[in-house]
Amino acid sequence: MSETAFSIRQLRAEDWVAFRALRLKALETVPTAFGASQEEDAALSPEALRERLERAPSAVFGAFAGDSLIGMAGFHAQLGAKRRHRGLLWGVFVEEAYRGRGCARRLVERVILHAGEHVVVLEAGVTAGNRNAAALYESLGFRISGLIQKALRIDGAFHDEILLALDLEERASPSRG
Repeated sequence: MSETAFSIRQLRAEDWVAFRALRLKALETVPTAFGASQEEDAALSPEALRERLERAPSAVFGAFAGDSLIGMAGFHAQLGAKRRHRGLLWGVFVEEAYRGRGCARRLVERVILHAGEHVVVLEAGVTAGNRNAAALYESLGFRISGLIQKALRIDGAFHDEILLALDLEERASPSRG
């Protein structure tokens, strides 16, 4: 499919209602793709959601078709002196009607750009079997760094998680021929 016109921007506290609705939809429709459960996120207060959207340097980016939030991807900056060089790509989701049009790629690229201003390594996790997400991340330079067996337990079934990492310093350096 061809790319559809949509815009990408960082979500702010005032976007919390649209963010919550899309996040809950994501957790319901593809529960194996996320570490959180729909019940956990549904219990978050409006204040907690607004804080999540304003906790710099962490950020959540949204894809909009007109005024409708149709996709999202988050960046979480690690804390502490020994880990602050690392960040996490999380919560990537695009509404089904907009998949295959470059939206997820643009969202992840935006997270990578933002992460490059704050961390050296961007990490991600993909449930084993989620080939589309793994292929997208690898096409953007992420490399497999490990596997957590039985990382998630959903309805009694275990799911492994593939760990990926993107070295942002290496990515920014011109390749040596």
